[in-house]
Amino acid sequence: MVEKNYPQLAAHATSFDLKNTFVFEKCTWHPEEVRLDQNYPNPFNPVTVIRFEIPEESIVNLKILNRSGKLVAVLKDEILPAGSYQVAWDASLMPGGKYYYKLQVNRQTFTKTMTLIN
Repeated sequence: MVEKNYPQLAAHATSFDLKNTFVFEKCTWHPEEVRLDQNYPNPFNPVTVIRFEIPEESIVNLKILNRSGKLVAVLKDEILPAGSYQVAWDASLMPGGKYYYKLQVNRQTFTKTMTLIN
C-alpha cells in the first residue's frame, strides 16, 4: 500500500506562482477556414450583428438582400486581413420580413437568412 501525503501536495499547490503565465493578448490566432455565423439576435428589431472569420487576407463583400433578392445594404466591400469580424446592421428603416445576408470571400460565397420583426 502506498502512503499518500496530502498536506505536502497542498503546500506545493499553494506555492505556484501565477506571475509567469502566458500573456494571451500577444498571441495571434487565425481561423482555418472561412466561416459565416448566424446573425444574433435572430429574429431582431432593429439591430443585428453578423460575425464571420477569414483565414487569410481576402477581398470581403458582405451584402444584405431582401426576400426578392434586391440589394438593400452593403456592409463590407474591402480587403481585410485574416481574423474574426463582426458587423452590425441597423434595419430601423426597413420593413419587417425575411432578409438574406451574403458573404463573398475571394471566390467563395456563403448565404444565411434572418428575420426582422417590427
